[in-house]
Amino acid sequence: MIKEIVQFTKALPENTFSRNLQLKDGLYMFLDVQEEEGKAILKNVDGEGNLVKEDYGVFTKNSEMNPFFEKCIQIQNNSIPVSPAKIFNPNKKIYGASCSPFVVSFIKKNFVKYEKELLIKELSDQYFKKASKYVDEKLIKPFRLFKDYLEENIYKLLYDLQEFKEAKDSYSVNLYLKSVTFSEYNEAHNRYLKDNVFNKEDYNATVEEEIFGISDSLSGFNDKKRFLKHQTSLSKFNFRITGKDSLYLWKYFKLQQNKQLPNPCPIFINSDELNKATVRLHQEGIVLSHQQLIKELLKNPEEELSNFYLIYFQAGLKGSKIIDIDFVPQFKYKIEHLELKEIISLGGIIEAKKIVNVFQLQNDVFNTIFNGKLCPKEGWIRYFDDIEPDLKYHFTDAICNLMLQYRKAIYDYIYKSRHESITCSMFDKMMTISILEDIRIDEYKNEQHSRGYAIKEKLNLWFSLYNFFNQNQNREDMANKTVELRNELRAIIENENLNIKTDSQFAFASGQLIWKILIQSKSANRSHALLEPFLQKSSVEQFKLAIANTFDMYKHEFTLYPKKYGFDKLMGDVMGFVPEEKNMKNLLTNILAGYFSESLLQK
Repeated sequence: MIKEIVQFTKALPENTFSRNLQLKDGLYMFLDVQEEEGKAILKNVDGEGNLVKEDYGVFTKNSEMNPFFEKCIQIQNNSIPVSPAKIFNPNKKIYGASCSPFVVSFIKKNFVKYEKELLIKELSDQYFKKASKYVDEKLIKPFRLFKDYLEENIYKLLYDLQEFKEAKDSYSVNLYLKSVTFSEYNEAHNRYLKDNVFNKEDYNATVEEEIFGISDSLSGFNDKKRFLKHQTSLSKFNFRITGKDSLYLWKYFKLQQNKQLPNPCPIFINSDELNKATVRLHQEGIVLSHQQLIKELLKNPEEELSNFYLIYFQAGLKGSKIIDIDFVPQFKYKIEHLELKEIISLGGIIEAKKIVNVFQLQNDVFNTIFNGKLCPKEGWIRYFDDIEPDLKYHFTDAICNLMLQYRKAIYDYIYKSRHESITCSMFDKMMTISILEDIRIDEYKNEQHSRGYAIKEKLNLWFSLYNFFNQNQNREDMANKTVELRNELRAIIENENLNIKTDSQFAFASGQLIWKILIQSKSANRSHALLEPFLQKSSVEQFKLAIANTFDMYKHEFTLYPKKYGFDKLMGDVMGFVPEEKNMKNLLTNILAGYFSESLLQK
């Protein structure tokens, strides 16, 4: 995998690493330092000895980008430290924002709190002494002039500048040597990186005159935290790599940390063009989510996405880390033969949805199961985040635990095309727990507050996808079955000579009866939560008794007509029928279908 990351990063154009970066708020100055009579002199000054306007500027979040600031971004990206522990000025950490022989960057508040003598001493004895290691021979003189000038004049240069005096303490201050080209900045920074991207010099080994070490991007050592150390490993090292490879690994992780890569990120093994397109599309104009990127890559109808590693990152206080990595031989984007049906009326909203690709399956089905917490908004997916219940959004303990249990399987299904990862029984469990939780927590204050709409939406999705996932042999088509049961029940209600004959008819009719009885309640707290006690009954006898007892509570609301009507007929049939299935929980789907379907009992 390291090989693929290195090849991926190596193939990217150099301007990739500075594209779409945000310049830090601060003061930016280019210094044209030359030698005159043996002294380092600042040449880009006006008649009064002030730095010319075109060679400095103040950038804030409200500033417009221009060629000057674009150049600053490139240099900023080619002078950043590997980590706070590997800066040139580890003593007072004044000059901690840059690691380049031709750049001195710092945060203003770290500069203004010290006296001039200490500032110069830290600059001379630490920063430039360390920076000198990374100067190419041909640039020794420009470096020396830059060093000599700043050691002599940095304090006066800044305090004579009004923009520095007015700058906020949080602003960065950036001093650049003007005569150095971008490629020379880049080469000096690469030399610094190659020397510092290894974790510790003690772990380095030389093989055929090439240094191999432990990449700081991939490995961390917990020498002072014994309980975080692997105690049973045969070796405390996982693997060593070359300095060049470690450099490309660092650049790759920096791209991700700067949000210049999608998350998750595909790395195609045999296609540099797709890899370049992945980064280019993500950086052009707008940062794309993974699913937006896939849509863009597949705009060419002949394009197939196969043979790639998929890397999922997670941000942390100490940068990004890989939390999941896997090989995907073939990515299946399109979904065929999936028709959403609105069996339980919601005004056509379900039938208006079209699921033709896996990301719509994620956003419209799985996200609905978890009450919007799997994909809270565009570009944010929570497959590996820490999650907690949030009752404000009906994300209860049960649904939270459900998401923790199944989100990795969903991730594998959607992003890796591992369609064996989800079976019909798993999908049934997700839908059942989610719907029963919505029923349990339902309370009716107004139509918008009730969970009734959400429950009906989930039932429609459940029944529409009832035969969609693996291991669906011999499963009835629940969408068509519900329509059939409704028609059969209507006939039974209207015809005195027809009676309930199947367990499915019994369960559906029971749902219709329960709704008809409960709707008689005059309570201000009337909600679907009243259904929960019926669904908790396992035996047929207990289930029937619950219906009878509830009818007894509201019997005064029912009118006794000379001739039996639909409710009388159905009540008699349900109470007299003995189903073959003795566990009522196995008839749950038909009970729910009957309860939430449009009532056939008009009287």
